[in-house]
Formats: sequence, C-alpha cells, structure tokens
Amino acid sequence: MKKILVLIVIFLAMFLSFYVYLNLNYETPILMYHSLDAARVDSYVAVDPKVFSKQMEYIAKHRYKVISLRDYCQALKDGRRLFRKTIVLTFDDGHGDNLVAFPILAELDLPATFFIIVDKLNSPGYLSRAEISQALRNPKISIGSHTITEAYLPGLKGRELSYEVGNSKIVLENLFSRNVETMSYTMGGYDQETLKEVEASGYLCACTTNRGLSKNLDRFALRRIKITNRDLGINLWAKLSGFYNALRKPKKPY
Repeated sequence: MKKILVLIVIFLAMFLSFYVYLNLNYETPILMYHSLDAARVDSYVAVDPKVFSKQMEYIAKHRYKVISLRDYCQALKDGRRLFRKTIVLTFDDGHGDNLVAFPILAELDLPATFFIIVDKLNSPGYLSRAEISQALRNPKISIGSHTITEAYLPGLKGRELSYEVGNSKIVLENLFSRNVETMSYTMGGYDQETLKEVEASGYLCACTTNRGLSKNLDRFALRRIKITNRDLGINLWAKLSGFYNALRKPKKPY
C-alpha cells in the first residue's frame, strides 16, 4: 500500500511539473502557410484549398481570437498580455494560389499577413501588384516584406543587407501606399547583423520559421508553426494550443 502511495505522489509531482513547464512556455501561435495548391500537397509547403477552408472554419467555430501580426507585435512591445486562445495567421512568398485565401478570410472576418518577395511580384506563379492591391481593400489583410530577392540573410552585411531588408520595405510601401511594419526571414535564417538592420529599418517585428532558442520574447525573431495538409482535428488543435513549440526541439537561427 505504501509503495502505491509513493507511486501516486511521484506521478502527481511529475504531472504538476509538466503542467507548470507547459504554462511557463506558452506562446501565442503564429501560423505559417506558403502555397494553397491541391496539386502540391505532397510538398511540405502546400495545403489543399479545401483543407485550408476547413482549418479556418475550425478556428472560427471554436472561437479562437485571430489578431493581425502587427497587433500581436504591438502587444509584445507594450508588454500587454493576450487572451490564451489568440492566434496569428501568416503566409510566406506571395504565391499566386494564395488568391483562394482572400475570400475565405473575408467571409470569416479573419486578419492575415502576406509576406511578399519584391522581385517575384507579377511573376508567373506569384501574386501580381493588382491582385495584392485588390486584396488590401479588405482592412484585415496586410502585407510584409520577404526581402527583395528571397536572399538568405545570415552573413549579409552593409549595403547588401540594407538592400534586402530596408529597401524591400520602402518599395512595398511605395507600391501599395501601406505601412510595411513586418518582415519574414527567408528560410527563417537570421544573425545579429540581421536583427540590428531590421530594427534600424523601422520594422515593428519580424518572423522566423520554427527557428529560435526561446519562446517569443524577441519581436524581431518570432517563431512560427508550419501548417500542413495533415493538420485537421487533433493535429490542428495541438498546433493552436500554445504549447506546441514547448514540445519541439529548438533550431539554431542560422
């Protein structure tokens, strides 16, 4: 009997420790999408538009509070705590098939940020300037920079780094008459020079992929959670829980 009591105490202590660990490592989930193309779902970057629609419906039905990336970053800057079921939606690269996302997001009144590669604008397979301008008529849609040429930023310095980081912001602001306050790093890579340049260029925050060694305390190195075609039901719930990153092995930022 005494052994059973000892085992129960040990189990409860382990459970309590795990519970405390999860709560200390809670992160507001920033979801990361790339392509929305049924023909490419075998790729790790593509989600079938029908699956995407179901994912957004799940988020709306279960009353997650979706806020813009800008609002999330401003809350971080101000030190404000957010509702536990808050999430953020982001899309990398500006693929042309992202067009299917706009009416779905509008119907469900969900904000999202689309990171644009400047040199890919109007290119085959990517969104055009006219398509982005049309999407921006919805005030819940915003754009951010994904560099000029989709360059991998670690190791870049001086004018080359400034061109990819600062100039991409200026070009997008001039093209779309919108403040561009957010950025996404190519392949999630960054180093200390990158972080300094991003802040000096006037960005409010920047996103990695799943890289980073700590929870989202640095506005210029925000970790995200990749959403795939398999993420429905329990998989999607886990990624929306706020504890998903706490259970993953962290990756170096470069």
